[in-house]
Amino acid sequence: MTPTRIVIADDHAIFRQGLRKLFDEQSEFCIVGEASNGAEAVQIANRLDFEVLLLDLQLGDMTGLDVLRRIGTDVKFHTIMLGADIHQDDEVNAILLGAAGIVRKYAAAETLFKSIRSVLDGEIWVKRDVMKDLVGILRGPRSSFGDPSSQFGLTSRELDIVRAVVQGLGNKEISESLKISPFTVKHYLTRIFNKLLVNNRVELVIFATRNGLSAGAHTTVAG
Repeated sequence: MTPTRIVIADDHAIFRQGLRKLFDEQSEFCIVGEASNGAEAVQIANRLDFEVLLLDLQLGDMTGLDVLRRIGTDVKFHTIMLGADIHQDDEVNAILLGAAGIVRKYAAAETLFKSIRSVLDGEIWVKRDVMKDLVGILRGPRSSFGDPSSQFGLTSRELDIVRAVVQGLGNKEISESLKISPFTVKHYLTRIFNKLLVNNRVELVIFATRNGLSAGAHTTVAG
């Protein structure tokens, strides 16, 4: 199996060295680049081929949120924001700017590994309260007629999956809840992404919430 290529962006050399040593002991991961500040992170994001960016919230020359704004959301890699003390507003903003996960620097190594595997599987790694805040921000008055799902050509099963994603359920949890295989869940998500013209779960949550597709969903994100 080809190792997952990872870039570390952190302004503390000791922390980067610690992460590199940690990942060197895991055959499924491979560090392919490091950035010591925001400008270097943006440069690497634009020229290097990798799957996961571990991005510190506070860099020397700019914040991790600034980096997310500069690289935009049209990227092929997944970003996990790292920080010792991340305020919930920053977490919500990071997700809105394209981050796929938030991990505390004091978390266990296995938590970091699990978050990487989850975002690679297309899931969002955040706390329950973060997704609740995100959905709360996006919900607002809507002017629509009839069943909103019919406007986008979604089947009842696809709408069930959309609502499950808004709740923060992963593919395995969705498959168990709807009694279908994880492969079938992935197939449905691909169809839903194509119908709604979104690229990932974060964009799906935003779209669904803004267009009334999440009605009746209760957000319960674990991470």
